[in-house]
Amino acid sequence: MTCIIMGTPTFRSLPKRPLTMQKAILYLGIGLMAGLLLSASITTPTHIQDNERPGPEHKFLSDMVGEFETHNSIWLTPGAKPLMIEGKATLRMIMDGRFLLSHSQMPELKQESYAVIGYNRNRKVYTMFSIDNQGCEMDYFEGKREGKGAIVLKDPLGFVQVTMKPTKKGKSNTEVVILAGDEPYVLASTDLVQMETDDEKD
Repeated sequence: MTCIIMGTPTFRSLPKRPLTMQKAILYLGIGLMAGLLLSASITTPTHIQDNERPGPEHKFLSDMVGEFETHNSIWLTPGAKPLMIEGKATLRMIMDGRFLLSHSQMPELKQESYAVIGYNRNRKVYTMFSIDNQGCEMDYFEGKREGKGAIVLKDPLGFVQVTMKPTKKGKSNTEVVILAGDEPYVLASTDLVQMETDDEKD
């Protein structure tokens, strides 16, 4: 369909053959419809269907859902005194429990970020895409879970490591470590503390 729309202006330069053009568009439409019907009739193997559904790994991600206060420690250089910044974060499951969406803010730094965390059941890895309002890059990380504890993710070049570690109910820690350079050093450490809901306060 995109090709038809994009190609429309060029029709004026072609010989006027309205019947031929109509037939071409008709045949294209029939071909597209046949392709859609064929793809709809193909049965997906059971194991592929299972891998497309949320699994226990997604249940682990769903346990992180909530509204949080964030206590952020940021080291601008190795060994320097950290900046202590307060913020907030909202974590919720999207796409019928397939992905964890994180939205965090640090008003003092006018910083806002989003991250989408998931689990690829075919490749058996956790994945994360993240963006923020400090640049135009989209960062990608993937990794695995250490036993029943933390999720350890790295970027494709192995320069940055992100560790997401649930500590206890309502609390967790996320740590960003720079692996490039002479020695790894912690760039940021964030403690998330779940805020009480109105029901819990009552």
